[in-house]
Amino acid sequence: MLARSPFSQIETAHWDRTVVRTADEVASLQLPCSYSSPRQLGPDTKAFVNGVRDALLAFDPAGTFEQTIRTEAIIARRP
Repeated sequence: MLARSPFSQIETAHWDRTVVRTADEVASLQLPCSYSSPRQLGPDTKAFVNGVRDALLAFDPAGTFEQTIRTEAIIARRP
């Protein structure tokens, strides 16, 4: 669509970064999700977080997990 627009001069750029999180941090990342929010889980929230953390530690006892995050930008200019 951009190629056919007045902004047909297109570039893309991307940046990667690695984030290292602990098992507790990864487990806590589930809480903002609608299906696993404290509002949905209620009094079971602590048990849920503990269960996620335990599953992560069973997968990798070191307890550190890496995620590569890619940020990408599309830059469109007029020729």
